[in-house]
Amino acid sequence: MVKRGLWCAVLAAAIALAGGCATWRFDVKRSAEFVNEEGGKLVVDYGTERRESECVAPNGLHLKFVGNLKVRVSVPDGPRFVAYQTMSETGVLYESDDGRWRYFEKGTACALAERISDERGFALRFEGVLCARRRAPDEDGEKGAWRKVRK
Repeated sequence: MVKRGLWCAVLAAAIALAGGCATWRFDVKRSAEFVNEEGGKLVVDYGTERRESECVAPNGLHLKFVGNLKVRVSVPDGPRFVAYQTMSETGVLYESDDGRWRYFEKGTACALAERISDERGFALRFEGVLCARRRAPDEDGEKGAWRKVRK
């Protein structure tokens, strides 16, 4: 009986881990490099994953949002994190699962903000413009070369 209970626990853990691996995997569709005035670089990888979220409008109306985009952002002097598309009035807004990071793009510009420790707002960590793009890896696993963006 103990062996059966142990086997069930191991099987349940394996299923939970296998299901969680889908979020650990990040298939890069394309990448972009942004540069700021100080010469700092922010690298962003783009992928897809369907997610649903709910936003509350200023009038209290609950709005359902279905997004298919996600990004993996490598902060120049900090961590690398994954953020998912969420509702935005303009541009494309991504937010990390824990709510610590917000990444925003509009046109060729981007902004990265980190939640302030008192949790009442965000501090701007990076603001830059697109300087290079790279396509997804090809069938051989080779990544495309960085291409400079024309002005």
